[in-house]
Amino acid sequence: MARQARITGRTFAGAAVLAVAATGLLAGSASAHTNSVTETCSSLTVNLANYNANVKNTITVTVDGKTVVDHQAFKSTFAQTFPVDPKHAATVDATVAVVAGDDPTTKEGWTFTKQVQIPVCPPASPSPSPSTSVPSSPSPSPSTSVPSSPSPSPTKPAPTTPAPTTAAPTTPAASPTPTAPAASPTTVAPVSATTPAAPKPSSTSPSLAFTGGGSSAGPIAAAGAAVIALGGGLLFLARRKKAARH
Repeated sequence: MARQARITGRTFAGAAVLAVAATGLLAGSASAHTNSVTETCSSLTVNLANYNANVKNTITVTVDGKTVVDHQAFKSTFAQTFPVDPKHAATVDATVAVVAGDDPTTKEGWTFTKQVQIPVCPPASPSPSPSTSVPSSPSPSPSTSVPSSPSPSPTKPAPTTPAPTTAAPTTPAASPTPTAPAASPTTVAPVSATTPAAPKPSSTSPSLAFTGGGSSAGPIAAAGAAVIALGGGLLFLARRKKAARH
């Protein structure tokens, strides 16, 4: 009985372990496996999530005939973007192959192989050249013209009678009195009158009174007359000069 009890206990323990393992497998398999493969003209993106980490999962990626990921193992997630040259002139073929350890027959769709074509990038539009715009001049605002008042008609001035003008008698201007030029004073050398000595009377002849006659009377008289004339001339010139100053 004791031995049978031990066997029964071991059996129950093994069954429990199997139940737990099965529960784990079922839980991992029942989780939502998601996969996404998207492409643009310049990249390829692969996203895998919620895969069963208790089994072996692998992924292989090929782009344009080149294997970029070769049977790489992953746990529950995988996310990576693979760049592609945007200048390719034709479409590029790419392949993504995923093998899930809990879906070896591809029944659940967690194991799959997807082929995509990466399209050609559209040509870049040329950048517009900067145009030099000429600033437009502001349009002139309409001016409000003020109507001009009519110009007055010209009036004829009344004829005026000029008043008689009496011309004042004009006094003839006095002609300037000509003035005689002032005579420059003439320096006359004084004439010394030499009186000849009277002849001594001879002792033999009786002395006669001197009457002013004789041979020297003429020159003496002429010298006296010259002295008188010179003095009168000088006096006349002095008065004339004094009158001119006044």
